[in-house]
Amino acid sequence: MKKNENARRAVLTICAFASLGGLLFGMDQGFINGSLHFIISEMNLSLVQGESYASIMLIGCIIGTFLSGWISRVIGRKRTLLLAALFFTVFTLMGSLTHSVFILFATRFALGLAVGSAAFSVPLYLSEISPANIRGAVLASYSCLTAIGIFLVFLSNSIIDAYFESWRMMLGIISIPAFVMLLGVLTVPYSPRWLSLKRRNDDARKVLEKIRETDEEVNWEMSEIKDSLEGGRKQSGWKMLNKGFFVRVIILGIMLMLLQQFCGINAVIYYSGEIFKAAGFTNPSFGTVTIGLINVFMTIIAIRYIDRWGRKPMLYFGLTVMTIMLIIIGVLFKIQEAGVILSGGLKISLMVSCLVYVASFGVSLGPIMGILCAEIFPLEGRDFGLAAAMATCWIGCTIVVQFSLSIIHNFGGSTLFFIFTICSVAGFFLIKFFTPETKGVTLEEIEMNLKNGVKLKDIGNKPG
Repeated sequence: MKKNENARRAVLTICAFASLGGLLFGMDQGFINGSLHFIISEMNLSLVQGESYASIMLIGCIIGTFLSGWISRVIGRKRTLLLAALFFTVFTLMGSLTHSVFILFATRFALGLAVGSAAFSVPLYLSEISPANIRGAVLASYSCLTAIGIFLVFLSNSIIDAYFESWRMMLGIISIPAFVMLLGVLTVPYSPRWLSLKRRNDDARKVLEKIRETDEEVNWEMSEIKDSLEGGRKQSGWKMLNKGFFVRVIILGIMLMLLQQFCGINAVIYYSGEIFKAAGFTNPSFGTVTIGLINVFMTIIAIRYIDRWGRKPMLYFGLTVMTIMLIIIGVLFKIQEAGVILSGGLKISLMVSCLVYVASFGVSLGPIMGILCAEIFPLEGRDFGLAAAMATCWIGCTIVVQFSLSIIHNFGGSTLFFIFTICSVAGFFLIKFFTPETKGVTLEEIEMNLKNGVKLKDIGNKPG
């Protein structure tokens, strides 16, 4: 039996380049935090226009996700990643140089198309290129790089704020990793599952021979892919919606993504500076950078343990801690709204609660929701299913980003965080009764259970 000793290294190298889409996603998402007040001032925007500038990228994300579902099926996951990298590079530079409000908003929207495309195609590509025993860690690496991107842009924004006060520099610096991704993705192979979907089985086998350790693994995986495609090549996209099992898993993916967003993470990622200011902090940048750093650290922990501990135990842990922290934050804001000026100790409690909240999200809902959505859809409808889930994610994110500041200004921070608390509590029921544990099973085994009518929460069990 021939053994390919370079297979693991090849997989990790491929995934590193593809995962740069996560880094850029995080940087473009976190860019608003620390730059928005400069943009509002220089471009003469109102508060509502500032919120709209922050959220218009998310509208682009929704459209980009749906377009990517079709594009990735037609031209392949690799070419879709290339297109996203090109958009990141070009429109980041255009946005940083423009003096036109229209072009400013247009480039932000175009970056949303790139982010939506990357958020869809990167997890899809990673799930199809990775062996089952490290698939969770590989997919979590995308979330890790997203967290790193958020941290890096928080850090660079703080430094630029201190020395240059230039939002253009804050945005323009993002074009550097975008160009690196563009060059790197040129070297990665096509997804073997997409090649088989296009009846290019010989090419699919050649790719697998480079990224699997033994001929036995290659033969078994080719057989599994063939079986999953048997009789299903024409049942893709909208046509799959006449299948009951597909509708069930689409609804699950949508609910998982709504839970991720309505727990409120992007209110903190986008507006932590404004939240800390509202609580009375005079220098909120320290807390903002620390949030980014903790998010990175906890996502690295998720990478290390997700294939050992499993998805659901980590979700239960994260939701529990998040709910407690959200209650504490809401209560502290309620105290302030009652006319009490928060003392030093209460201010520190608020910041610590935000940090612990972000940490628990980073080790649970942050990476795991995307992992589950990349795993649960059958191959012939994976593009459509993941596109629907990711588009829902962006819709939820848009709602949170568009209205969070207005809720804080008009109704108080307590109202906002108590809403997030209710959503977190509802999440326990979704995880317990409908969400499967997918640790250690292949995509084809999950698909077999789904098609055989197994309950959603059990489709991650080994068939038998």
